[in-house]
Amino acid sequence: MLKKLYKYDWKSVSMILLILHGVLLAYSIIGRLAITIGENMASGRGENFDTHLSLSTTIFGLGAVAYIMIYAIFIIGIVLATILYLAVRMQKSLFSEEGYLTNTLPVSCDKILWSKILVFWTWSIIDFLCVALSIFILVSYPDTMPDIVEGFHSFFGSLFGLGGFNAMLEALGVVLGLLIQYFFYFTALILFSICLGSLFKTHKTLGALVAFFGINMGQSIVMLILMFIIPPLSPISTVVTTESGKVISSTGGSGNAQTIFLLSWYLILSIVFYLGSRYIMTKKLNLD
Repeated sequence: MLKKLYKYDWKSVSMILLILHGVLLAYSIIGRLAITIGENMASGRGENFDTHLSLSTTIFGLGAVAYIMIYAIFIIGIVLATILYLAVRMQKSLFSEEGYLTNTLPVSCDKILWSKILVFWTWSIIDFLCVALSIFILVSYPDTMPDIVEGFHSFFGSLFGLGGFNAMLEALGVVLGLLIQYFFYFTALILFSICLGSLFKTHKTLGALVAFFGINMGQSIVMLILMFIIPPLSPISTVVTTESGKVISSTGGSGNAQTIFLLSWYLILSIVFYLGSRYIMTKKLNLD
């Protein structure tokens, strides 16, 4: 049944998102073609062509600046629009008239929630890949490819231990941190905020927004307090030495301890938020 729910939720959100990401890729290809044409114009030669070339180069430069500004705004807009649209669709499919039909289906609350989560994850991955491909289309040139390849080689070399054990741990910490924070914590927080917002008699969307930002700020404050009061996690290091330079004592957290704490913190919060969402769905809204 989870497969059928996922298929239905996928179809309900994908049309608009496919169009948006298709426009993004088309915009990137048009920009790449324009840059190529501009480079060919700039490489032109001829005594009678100098004035026209200078004017064309100036126009091309202004157009390139405008394009880059619009492109940056477009990228940010696509990412935010994807998240916002998925969250709105999640809210409507759970707590609107459409949600009433969804919640009368003979399926468990967990399957309903996981269907929404899996669709959110799927489109988050597609969104990331489209943005990455879009940027690659614009920046991949014969002159830049060596630097791009070197960057990938350096990162994946560290990830697979080619740069040493410590470098591998740092790379794994970065990757796991991003995955847990976005795919677990961020998704669970959105779902939990939507469920909390549904408990408001009016302004349910506003309630969800207040819950989202309020909880996120609150947990950040608590996390920082814990890191400062627990010595192994403290981001501030102090070292006491003698006049000869011999270290007497040192305090401050290690990078590995801080990484483990942050990963555990966000993972635990993700579980708490999911269980909280499930509780609201099953107890407060009488959904079994």
